[in-house]
Amino acid sequence: MPAPAARSLYAPASFRRLLACVPAAALLCAVALLTACSPAYDWREIRADEDHYRALMPARPDRLTRAIMLEDLPVQMTMQGAQIDGVAFTVAAAPLPDESVEVRERALAAMRTAMVRNVTGRELQAEAVPVPVLDAGGTVVGSAPGWRVSAEGTANGRPVMLHAIFSARPGRVWQAVVLGPDPDPDQTKIFLDGFRLVD
Repeated sequence: MPAPAARSLYAPASFRRLLACVPAAALLCAVALLTACSPAYDWREIRADEDHYRALMPARPDRLTRAIMLEDLPVQMTMQGAQIDGVAFTVAAAPLPDESVEVRERALAAMRTAMVRNVTGRELQAEAVPVPVLDAGGTVVGSAPGWRVSAEGTANGRPVMLHAIFSARPGRVWQAVVLGPDPDPDQTKIFLDGFRLVD
């Protein structure tokens, strides 16, 4: 049986109305709910040059850009995401109003707090990690500070697990998130290890 066709994130008017009233963190759940499920992992590299990252996605991702607030910071957040068997794999990036340390630390903390709060969750583990930084040719030239977080919570009345990397550099923040009822550890590792920033 052929795989079901992916459903566009842009088409339904009801989806656009929903996004008008959801908080920033809820964008991830919107992608998870409205992206069609794929029966198998089909990993491919996504090069989001305009958002300064590369990632591995388990299926062809949908893309969404929306004006949101990170705490009191207005930003344009762009997200790409795909869903496999009820588990969402998404990367979000947002340019910040300025390149100050204060602004990026506030934005990073807001993204992390909002994601956990969005699943009425609690963090189980948080570890400072280096996030690889590539040059335009794909060579690793350094790293950026990041946080690798695991949390548990609920979504649509079901228990879910969240595994994520949050990172920031001057003028921009990112999050790579796996969210679902039972994320496969090996697939989660492929996704999070495949997230890299680009100069």
